[in-house]
Amino acid sequence: MNKLKNLMTLALVALAMTIALGACNQEKKANTNVSTKSSLNIRYIDEDSVLKNYNLAKDFEEMTTRLQNEYDQAQKKYADQLGNFQNSVNQKMQNNQYSSEDAYKADVQKYQQLEQNAQAELGKLQQNSANQMQQSQKQLSDSIHNFLNDYAKKNNYDMVLFKSATGYINPKFEVTAEVIEGLNKRYTKVAKK
Repeated sequence: MNKLKNLMTLALVALAMTIALGACNQEKKANTNVSTKSSLNIRYIDEDSVLKNYNLAKDFEEMTTRLQNEYDQAQKKYADQLGNFQNSVNQKMQNNQYSSEDAYKADVQKYQQLEQNAQAELGKLQQNSANQMQQSQKQLSDSIHNFLNDYAKKNNYDMVLFKSATGYINPKFEVTAEVIEGLNKRYTKVAKK
């Protein structure tokens, strides 16, 4: 979960820089024909608060928890299967129940096959989780980016920065609550299939 939060924070910081650079480029283009503005109209948001309170981010956090629980359950299931099989082999050895070395080797091969299958299945689960998290991260990033573009245009802001990407900004320029409210108003949860 912390890994997802860190990824989201990094993506949001990158997004802020992209927006800021885009705004600067637009400002430069606008300034080629118009005199330079005397000041920029800048606001900022606290991305941690956005991630904590934006319903889409909350849904993705729930998804991450669900995926982790599914992986943990599968890992336990395969560990139990392998442990039970290993115990069976050990018990057969202690009770001299193997009629030949070939019978023992067959069980060892069966164990190795079970282990390979478990590793393959866990690998698939892990890859599926990574793909879902990557898609979710992109969706979250795109959602915030698109909202901030519209929000900045609507309010005539030259830039909306992320707090973590700055050294200091006067708190009177913070618009986090407005952005969270707007994001949540615009977000419609999609029913699971």
